[in-house]
Amino acid sequence: MSGTVPHARTIIAFCVAAIVGYAVFSVWAVFWSTDAALRGDVVGTWKSFAVAAFAFWLGSSSGGKAAPSPEAPQPVTVTNPPSAPIPTTDIPEVEFGKDDR
Repeated sequence: MSGTVPHARTIIAFCVAAIVGYAVFSVWAVFWSTDAALRGDVVGTWKSFAVAAFAFWLGSSSGGKAAPSPEAPQPVTVTNPPSAPIPTTDIPEVEFGKDDR
C-alpha cells in the first residue's frame, strides 16, 4: 500500500467544484433571496466551514509537536487491589409504572 491518496486530483476537483457551487448559491441566497431563514442557514454553514477549517489547521499544525510515547511501560500504583475493593452499597431497583400510593 502506498502513502498517497488514490485519485487525489479527482477528489480535489470535486471539493473545489462543491465549494465554488455553494459559494455561487450563497451569493444568490444572501443578496437576492428574500427568505431570512435561508440567509441564516447559508451564513451558519459558512461559519461552520470556517470553524472546521480552523480546527483542521490547529490539529494538523500541532499534531507533529506531540511528545513521543515512552518505549517502556510506566510504573503504576494500584490503590485498591482485588483483596481490598472499594466499599459500595446496593441501590434498590426502581419499578416504573407502579403506583406507590
